[in-house]
Amino acid sequence: MKRFFSLLLCLAMLLSVAGCGNNNDAGGTGTTPPANDGGNGSGAPEGAAAIYRKLYSSEVTTLNYLSTGTTLEFEPAANVIDTLVEYDKYGMVQPALATSWETSEDGLTWTFHLRNDAKWVKSDGSEYAPVTAHDFVTGLRWVVNPENQSKTSDVVCSVIANADELYTKKITDFEQLGVKAEDDYTLVYTLKAPTPYFLSMLTYVCFMPANADFLAEKGEKFGAAESADNLLYCGAYRIADFQPSVLHTFVKNDSYWDKENVFIDEIQETFNKEAVTLAPSLYQRGETDYAVIPADILPTWMNDAKLKDVVAPQRNSYYSYFFCFDFDPQFDAAYEPENWKKAVNNENFRKSLYYALDRVRAKTVEEPYNPESQLIGTVTPPNFVSADGVDYTQLDALKGYSNDPNHGYDETKAKEYKTKAMEELKAAGASFPVKILMSYNPSTANWDKQCQIIEQQLEGLLGTDYIDIVLEAGPSTNFLSEVRKAGKYALMLCNWGPDYADPETYTDPWSLGFTYSWPELSTDPAYETGETYTAEDAAALGLEDKFIGAKVKTYNKMVDAAKAEKLDISARYQKFAEAEAYFIDHAFIIPFAVKNDGYCVNKISPFDRPFAPFGVSTLKFKGAKLLEKPMSLEEYQAAEAQWEQEREAAMAKAG
Repeated sequence: MKRFFSLLLCLAMLLSVAGCGNNNDAGGTGTTPPANDGGNGSGAPEGAAAIYRKLYSSEVTTLNYLSTGTTLEFEPAANVIDTLVEYDKYGMVQPALATSWETSEDGLTWTFHLRNDAKWVKSDGSEYAPVTAHDFVTGLRWVVNPENQSKTSDVVCSVIANADELYTKKITDFEQLGVKAEDDYTLVYTLKAPTPYFLSMLTYVCFMPANADFLAEKGEKFGAAESADNLLYCGAYRIADFQPSVLHTFVKNDSYWDKENVFIDEIQETFNKEAVTLAPSLYQRGETDYAVIPADILPTWMNDAKLKDVVAPQRNSYYSYFFCFDFDPQFDAAYEPENWKKAVNNENFRKSLYYALDRVRAKTVEEPYNPESQLIGTVTPPNFVSADGVDYTQLDALKGYSNDPNHGYDETKAKEYKTKAMEELKAAGASFPVKILMSYNPSTANWDKQCQIIEQQLEGLLGTDYIDIVLEAGPSTNFLSEVRKAGKYALMLCNWGPDYADPETYTDPWSLGFTYSWPELSTDPAYETGETYTAEDAAALGLEDKFIGAKVKTYNKMVDAAKAEKLDISARYQKFAEAEAYFIDHAFIIPFAVKNDGYCVNKISPFDRPFAPFGVSTLKFKGAKLLEKPMSLEEYQAAEAQWEQEREAAMAKAG
């Protein structure tokens, strides 16, 4: 489903390469409840170790960060292995194992200068060896060796020169891989093509270092999820105790180069198969510092004066949710696919639905306390990337959608577009009401309820003389392949998460031939350039035969122009913003919201931790401090507002 790998946490990160000077401010936001730190900054009473306790219900199958492709197994790696660069709490890129870097004029060569005080340590904390440029060469060669079957090899193969050739065995000399250690502390990558977002990819596990001697010593036991002794550590923490399905203990790495910004001394993860269910009561008994509050008991907690005071939202993710119109319907004749084709290819019809959808009302099903906090007016979420100190969603082409206080909802416009659409569609031979098949997965909590509200709301505003929304539950398993990829819907909520720090990642669902709504097959004249795809084009692009003779679409042409701008980031982002605005303006998509995992109690603030929408940055505990008590909803909102102000200032400074 994703270009690289779908199990990445799609969290928050910025491509702000101006951060070659270190920013060691890892403190709180100022509105965060005070840490009970006895004046020592750790979050613990004076003289006591700062210990953070949490539960886990699924055991990792490996600690080998070069091998794994799952979020569950990224978290240990994020905390025990450092990367060349890291992201601070505002999403600004900072030096980590590299102190500085530069790129060649053609964008193909990236040179990193490593610090000389980083150490590999064993699980007991004893020093093993210095971290050198050779360790990054070793790690990358391991990933692209097909015998190792790394789950993240495709990330490397997408950007590094000769990586794909080595992985597919077209060549066998690993000296040809586009990574070299010029000396112990100078590392050079050669890319297959200019990649503006390459820096952001360096926080993926596949770009982490590995010591060659230790790797050879351990062999197949490297990273085996049996013992903490099967890894070396160069990050903020080391694993002191690893007992599968019992306990994981992470302790502060005293040899870490930046240990002054590690405030929690120990992280204890205790196994409990019923963690999700039991965590709230265990928190009340003082046995855990973090618990998700499930939706079924959330009202009870929010109506209890004492419990309400410690419940706050989890941070929004960077999974963008939007309503897709299906331009290649493959559903049953009972739902009138040919009539739907006429309707969906009429811009006024699409716009009538765009303006008729009450996003706040639809979101309230999932977020009854502050639904507007998750609504977005663009496909790309805010706080994702910036150019010249300006958030991407605030660029001229997009800021009108981002700042719309009604989030696109406008009853007057909806009815005006309905009138225009009915006149045009009647002339085109369409019948009314237009049946709109809205499919949903019954195993996804509240999706059915949300669809019911949308059905009532849209039909109530636009009239059942105009539309007939038909709800259909798809299969609980294989929903993706059997419904969305099969085109068995007319209007449906879909989502996408980012793979790298560039707006291009949010255009991927509508790449030619991709299985997200097929707008490239639209017959709407407003979407066509006059050019057509030939058989040769289809073969070169790997398209199905149905694209032969199809008109080249304006959106795809605009995206291609943005992709071609490799070196001028400001111009590149402007072009992507214009393409996204075109897509929204012509109602080929209805932006909706970002994903949020609900409410929790948590004795650390999310605003002190690294901020990044992909890679492993947000999984780090570096910078986190224990709070005197978990944040309330009001305290969270105040902290978030202050963080946004501080981030804006940080962006302006970096820009």
